[in-house]
Amino acid sequence: MDRWTGILKVPLYNTYYRVAASLCLSPSSKSLSAKSVISGKHKEPYQAEVSTSSSSTPRSLLLGFSKGGTVLNQLVTELGFAPVQLTEDVPLANKNVTIGGFSSQPQDQIIPNSKDGFLNSIAEFHYVDVGLNTEGAYVTNQDVIHKISDRLVQGAPGIRFFLHGTPRQWCDRDRIWIRKEKDEFFRLLKEATRKNMGKLYIRERLYFGNKLPDLQIHFEIIEHLDVS
Repeated sequence: MDRWTGILKVPLYNTYYRVAASLCLSPSSKSLSAKSVISGKHKEPYQAEVSTSSSSTPRSLLLGFSKGGTVLNQLVTELGFAPVQLTEDVPLANKNVTIGGFSSQPQDQIIPNSKDGFLNSIAEFHYVDVGLNTEGAYVTNQDVIHKISDRLVQGAPGIRFFLHGTPRQWCDRDRIWIRKEKDEFFRLLKEATRKNMGKLYIRERLYFGNKLPDLQIHFEIIEHLDVS
């Protein structure tokens, strides 16, 4: 992990979920613990509400903080163009294999063994106060969102998008494009939800709405993050 970006992966064995947080940290910032990201106010193991396959295959929850939102944008785009991997299409490596009369089965498989496996495992995208000094903080390409919608029609598991923000990014008068891009991303997703009968979910949350848009609340959102 370099001093600016990193990937944090946390297996949640009891619920077959894992969290991958894409972080953007300044050289002087503290390290981010897994507890501060996933615990919040929840004492019980978190489970997504979208309808998914009955398979016990782990699902992935991805969090992109600050400039790390660009990582989520790339993954959203790649997901849109990835082939749908239905339950019966699970690679042989993930199935029971009989060796010498004994059944060999991978135990608690947390990490998908292929790119498509990882993309198809994604259950949620959490954009956490993302923003850039140039345009490109959120996905605004209509074709990408249409591709995501088409995947759900083809039988892909449901997926949820959460946009978490503070006045630091959404109310910055010097970077008004961030709010415009966020609103356009939300609009495109909202339109797509009308076509997918509950399989696509979108929610927007503003934190510290009564505070000035300073750098402090930009980092405090991590401690107050609500992923429910």
